[in-house]
Amino acid sequence: MIGAVAELTIKEGSQAEFEKLALEMEAAVNANEPGIILYKLFKVKDASNKYIFMEQYKDASAVEAHRAAEHFRRIGKLMGPHMDGPPTITRMDKVS
Repeated sequence: MIGAVAELTIKEGSQAEFEKLALEMEAAVNANEPGIILYKLFKVKDASNKYIFMEQYKDASAVEAHRAAEHFRRIGKLMGPHMDGPPTITRMDKVS
């Protein structure tokens, strides 16, 4: 299994539109990507513009399928203008 945490900082005033798009992404990923075990959006407590996607994939091919998915590219492009810089991604391997 492969895990990832994507930390995003959103421009002040863009949170509502970002959340709408990010929840659309969450729903599309969970409905259309069988290699996804977990893909959920969280808001950081006491931080009005910090969000985290927690992700878990069955294997490397599931990660590749996620990155190549039409919904990921389309919605990700729409989310971009709301972000205050690129996300910080931490990739992890499950300890057996």
